[in-house]
Amino acid sequence: MDTRKIAVVASVAAVALALSGCNAGNAEGPKSSPSTAAVNSSATPSGSATSSVGETHKYQPASATGPARNVPVPKMSAAAKKNSEEGATAFAEYYFEVINYVIQTNDGEPLKKSTTRQCEVCGKSLIDPAGRAQISGKWQVGGEHSYQVIDSYKSSNNKAVVTVRFEVAAANFYIKPNELESRKDKRPSKTAAIGMEYDSGWKVYIIDIETPSK
Repeated sequence: MDTRKIAVVASVAAVALALSGCNAGNAEGPKSSPSTAAVNSSATPSGSATSSVGETHKYQPASATGPARNVPVPKMSAAAKKNSEEGATAFAEYYFEVINYVIQTNDGEPLKKSTTRQCEVCGKSLIDPAGRAQISGKWQVGGEHSYQVIDSYKSSNNKAVVTVRFEVAAANFYIKPNELESRKDKRPSKTAAIGMEYDSGWKVYIIDIETPSK
């Protein structure tokens, strides 16, 4: 096994502590544009006044006055469905798009479908907080992840490791319009080793995040 593969395996094996502060994230050479996917009509609040059908389904980003509306649901590409190194890379990119979707909507269902129960930190740091925010009515402005895949390889027939550099934008949190509840500053660039397994499709089973040494 070459040095690159050893380093990535060691990163995933290290697991531990790192995802405890992650509720969203950003990166060098970032990809942060929303997926050009079908609109999630369930995200539209009932009773919203609009001037036309087109306006009713138009994406509206979150602001201090209210949560995002009509957020496009990320679509998984055909490449991300393949059991290959390239497929694992495409799936990791899709996974980050889903994280950004969850940040805007507090709808954790798409993330659940792409994550195994084995990934405890995924639940504690991403899925569970979204569920609690849904109940409380809390929303956030900002906090999206930008990211860049920097390495990937298949460790076995049905497992792969993808290394991603990412960072998380600053975010403001609200429960009532124009009343700031809390704030998180922009978080520095970090590297995440994402372990995934394939069984009729890729799923994330572990995420290990390391802070680059200064």
